[in-house]
Amino acid sequence: MKLICILEKRIPEIGAPIKKFANEFKGADVVCELWDDPSEADISAVFRRIEANGPDNEPVPEGFMKNPDAEVLVGSFCPFSAAGMDTFDDLRIIGVVRAGMENIDINAATERGIAVVNAVGRNADAVSDYTIGMMLCEARNIARAHHSIMSGGWQLKFSNSASTPDLRGKTIGLFGFGYIGKLIAEKLSGFNMDIIVYDPFIAKEVVEPFRAKLVDKETLFRESDFISMHARLTEESRHAVGMVDFELMKPTAYFINTARAGLVDYDALYKMLAAHKIAGAALDVFDDEPLEVNNPFRKLDNVTLSTHRAGSTLDAALNSPRMVFERIETLIRDGKTVGLVNPVVLKNPDFEAWRKKARQQLGI
Repeated sequence: MKLICILEKRIPEIGAPIKKFANEFKGADVVCELWDDPSEADISAVFRRIEANGPDNEPVPEGFMKNPDAEVLVGSFCPFSAAGMDTFDDLRIIGVVRAGMENIDINAATERGIAVVNAVGRNADAVSDYTIGMMLCEARNIARAHHSIMSGGWQLKFSNSASTPDLRGKTIGLFGFGYIGKLIAEKLSGFNMDIIVYDPFIAKEVVEPFRAKLVDKETLFRESDFISMHARLTEESRHAVGMVDFELMKPTAYFINTARAGLVDYDALYKMLAAHKIAGAALDVFDDEPLEVNNPFRKLDNVTLSTHRAGSTLDAALNSPRMVFERIETLIRDGKTVGLVNPVVLKNPDFEAWRKKARQQLGI
C-alpha cells in the first residue's frame, strides 16, 4: 500500500510529526511530498484563502500528480479538490491532521468511494484551556494591567471596574457542545459556574452529565454572564450571531470567540463594545488576519485580542498526526473510526473490497 504525505514546505514543525507517525505505519510504502504557494508571502494567507473559498479554485498539488498509485493520502492544509482526487488511480482514504474540513471536497470524496478521516478533537484541550484563560484575562483585565506596567504605568481603573466579577455563581453559555464545549464545561465545574448550552443538533441527555442545561438561543444570550463560541462554521452557521443576539446580553456580560470569526457579525459586536452595551469581549479569530493597523477593534478599551493561537500547542501538534494514523488503521481493520467524516462510504462495495485487501497487506 502506498501512503503519500503532503507537507507544507514553510511549516516543518507540522511536517516533522506527520513524517514520524507515517513512518511508523507498518506495512505502508511511505512517500512525503512538499506543497506550498510561493506566490503568497505569508503561508497563513494561503490557508485562509482555501478556508474561505474551498479547494476547487486551487491548483492540484504536484505531489498528487507524481503519485497516482497512492491509496492513502495524508495532509493538513493543502487543497483536496475533486480534480486532485481524480489524479489518483485508486485513492481510498484521505487523512487530514486538523479538524476543519474547509479544504476538502467531502461530496467529491464520497462520490468516488474515498473515506475522509480527520483529527477532530485534536486540539480540544488546547482550545478549552485558552478559552478559559481568555475569559479570565478579559474579565479581570490581566492583559491590560500587564500592558500598563510594561508601558511604565500602574493602571488600577478599567472600563469594567464597577462590575469586575468572580466566576463562582456566574452563568457560562456555550454556543455549541462538541469536544471543546464539553471540555470547557468539565473544566469550569471547578469554578462552580452554572452552565447552559445552545446546540440545535444535540439532545438534553448529552449535556446533563456535565451538570448543564440545554436552552434555546435567546435564553443563552439573555441569561449568560459569559458566552463562548464553539460551533463549526458552515454556510448555515455563518453570522449565526448578530445584533439581535448581542442586544439580549446583560450589560455586565462578556463574549468570547476562539472558534471561527465567520460565526459572528463582528460589525455588530464592535458597535456593542464601542457603546459599552456589554462589558467586554475576548477574541482569538478575525475575518481578516492579521488585523490591519487601523482596525477599529484595536482602539477599544474592553477587548482582549490574540493572534489565532488558541489551538497551537506542542501537544496538539503531536496529537494530530498520531490520532489520524491511528484512526486510519482502525478504519481499515474494523470498518469504523472516530473522525470518519463520511461514514456512508462504508456502504460502497469498491471501498469495502479495497479495505479487505488492505487488511491483508498490512497484516491487521
